[in-house]
Amino acid sequence: MNLPLPASLSEDRCQRHGWWLLLAVTALLYLPGLGTLPMMDRDEPRFAHATVEMMQRDTWLVPYFNGDYRFDKPPLTYWWMRLHYHLLGINELAARLHTVFATWLVAVVILGIGNRLTSARMGLFCGLAWLLTLQVLVHGRLCVADMPMVLCVTLALRAVLELLMKPRRDFTRWHWVLYLALGFGFLAKGPIALIVPALALVLHRFVFWRRSVEWSSLHIGKGLLLALMVVSMWGIPALIETQGLFWKVGMGEHVVSRGTSALNGRFPVPGYYLVTALVSLFPWITWLPQICRRISQRWSMTNALLMSWFAAPYVIFTLYATQLPHYVMPGFPAAMLLLGRGLDLRVRPGWRWWSYSIVALIALATAALFYAGVFTGLPSALRPLLLHGGVTLAVLTAMGLLVVWLAQRQTPVIYSALAALIVALPLCFAVVMQDLRMLHPAAQLRALIGEAHPDTHCLGWQFTEPSLVFHFDHEWRFTSKQATAEKQLSKRGETILVMLRREWTLSHSLRNEGPAKDLSKEVDEVLAAHPDLRPITFRGFNAARSSWVELIALRTASPR
Repeated sequence: MNLPLPASLSEDRCQRHGWWLLLAVTALLYLPGLGTLPMMDRDEPRFAHATVEMMQRDTWLVPYFNGDYRFDKPPLTYWWMRLHYHLLGINELAARLHTVFATWLVAVVILGIGNRLTSARMGLFCGLAWLLTLQVLVHGRLCVADMPMVLCVTLALRAVLELLMKPRRDFTRWHWVLYLALGFGFLAKGPIALIVPALALVLHRFVFWRRSVEWSSLHIGKGLLLALMVVSMWGIPALIETQGLFWKVGMGEHVVSRGTSALNGRFPVPGYYLVTALVSLFPWITWLPQICRRISQRWSMTNALLMSWFAAPYVIFTLYATQLPHYVMPGFPAAMLLLGRGLDLRVRPGWRWWSYSIVALIALATAALFYAGVFTGLPSALRPLLLHGGVTLAVLTAMGLLVVWLAQRQTPVIYSALAALIVALPLCFAVVMQDLRMLHPAAQLRALIGEAHPDTHCLGWQFTEPSLVFHFDHEWRFTSKQATAEKQLSKRGETILVMLRREWTLSHSLRNEGPAKDLSKEVDEVLAAHPDLRPITFRGFNAARSSWVELIALRTASPR
């Protein structure tokens, strides 16, 4: 097989050292800057601080955030994160470490599948490809539940492959792996961990293979009972404690409602996941046509199952109203394995237009960042972030170009250049993360104001980002009413008030239309009513809304 790996990585070395080589690459790519990157979107601080509040309440059953129940996800991610908090303290590094470990473990499972199907060299290449996939590079360092769920799905389908390739009458260790993975996958992110493997089996039987399969060897009835026992050990006490709310809100609102109505006013876009795959699966998407051709020429039961596994998340979420690029990640390990299974060919000249077009797409995004950082009217403080982001994308573009060349020829020069870019990539990420830290509103405010006393009243007016809760380790109230803010300032006791003065979105800035929201008049009225308070003005990039904000903070003395 024409695997694009150095000849020094022999089959024997890959078998003996593959797991720790994947560990070293994971540490190189994912750890630099992990503790510097602030809580970026709205889910990250909710996950991170929900674990803190579970620790403060000394509970393992029900997550809380900002003093209220948090029913968005089951507790496995919080349990895993809690272990790292105990070891490393409460910080961004500890909050995200579970995702990095899960990313590495997925690569190790891919290595094992590749070894079982073809060779350890193929498995190692597929594991490395997983670690270097753009969507994985982004999501593999976020404090969310996706990677633990992807790990469980990958383990489950690893067991399915084994059981279908070598059917067994008795209940073996692979049955235990399959159904324990399904149970813990549900505890990671709900029913999607069960739906993906189930749909993959259906697609395999009725679409991609269409031949009889010994499903009886899976012991589905007995196995689902085992998975249900795993879930019920947590689920029954949690439902009792919340009087059924965990099911009603967690399943009804956060699963069913998102499937029938788009989240945050988004609207479904036909072909969304086919378009996002061009970026999410970069740089390996550049090899897609020739890989598909080769796989179709060597069609088999295992290739059909891998294709079913890859297709299942795309089928599910194409029918789902809320669309986000990372939703289909449970199929990415199968994509990497299909990549390895079809690698014994050179890129044909007729397909090079596809490969270079994908690289050109990323190059265009690189140019757009440089243009925005130099020639547009965006705030000057954003320019370092845009330029450093452009450099990072330029490194990714060069990696994509080398990957295209690697499919055509394999020379020491290409290997050396690719290795240099892989080393440079985490350094670029670390610089971008430092930029984001300096521009993060909640991190800035925490540095300007310091800690909040337990008795302090914290209020956000028109600025409702949950990152404030994590960075202050304190409950916050959020309001859209000016009267509520003024009333809070008049109360006795210490108060921290954060007010949104102005906000610029990207579209408004590019059109030079001024701020998308301007509350200067209302803010000035509050400041005029409290001339004894010293306002603190600061600006930053609100990643949760992709907007530039100007904020005013007031802190009253205690007591008033």
